[in-house]
Amino acid sequence: MPYEPKVALDCPYCRESIYETLSWFKKDYSTCPACEQGLAAGQFSAVITNLEQAMAANIEEMINGAPPSSCCGKKSSCC
Repeated sequence: MPYEPKVALDCPYCRESIYETLSWFKKDYSTCPACEQGLAAGQFSAVITNLEQAMAANIEEMINGAPPSSCCGKKSSCC
């Protein structure tokens, strides 16, 4: 079974943190555990997309190493 990270996002109604898996926030409909207001996936879609892109970039960097900087380190003028 693949590992699914949990994230904490604030409820748009009560501002309490909801600590759940990414798939929980992608569900068509759920309710806030604190205030029990209805939540739609669209309310979190932009944040989830940004988180997934950041995680993918982090994994890519762990596998391939950090991208090289433009500075060669030999001349003070290139930094």
